[in-house]
Amino acid sequence: MLDVVITRTLRDFTLDLEFAVRAGEILVLMGSNGSGKSTTLNIIAGLLSPDAGCIRLNGSTLCEPARGADTPVEDRKIGYVFQNTAVFPHLTARDNIAFGLRARRIPPLEIRKRVDALLGATHISDLSLVNAGNLSGGQKQRVALARAMAIQPALLMLDEPFTALDTESTRDIKGLIRKFVTEMQIPCIIVTHRQTDSTDIGDRALVLCAGKKEWEGVPREMPEECLVCQCL
Repeated sequence: MLDVVITRTLRDFTLDLEFAVRAGEILVLMGSNGSGKSTTLNIIAGLLSPDAGCIRLNGSTLCEPARGADTPVEDRKIGYVFQNTAVFPHLTARDNIAFGLRARRIPPLEIRKRVDALLGATHISDLSLVNAGNLSGGQKQRVALARAMAIQPALLMLDEPFTALDTESTRDIKGLIRKFVTEMQIPCIIVTHRQTDSTDIGDRALVLCAGKKEWEGVPREMPEECLVCQCL
């Protein structure tokens, strides 16, 4: 269970949000460019600090400025796929996926088992020894997703994970994400601009406008005005 209450003053507005994501649930975060979506993920991940509020994951406090609590990024057990994928270009696809596991000193046999499984699940086994810098955008996206899943995170966050994928690949990756979140019983947040993504994979949608919650509910029940207004 993820519980988020955050406030942060930005250049054009104040981000002021409160929401929760249950275990096994996918929350789709929507809104126009600059509405605060990626900033929200970065605050949860610990890359940015809120001015006030509290972030709790499975009962543990990750951040609470009033008490001076601020868990280091590497200790938050969050799998995070950035919009620009942020793979290591000089490492192979296999070594990218294994990176977080080696940092956590997972036994080599377990690393190989997890990496092989994820290479297969993301359909990039044949690219395992190719340097990530030589991969296409869609292939890098698959590597980044596999790397985030490999550490078996307590929370999975994905920023525009389908933009570099074709239609068939998007369908496959959505199925993989749903299966992973359900089997691991972890909360998941996906940032997207596309209504189809929201209805395909989201259990709930939260629409942001200038840092505030514009609407929240079941994706297929999203009001028409949310789809045509400036927030999307």
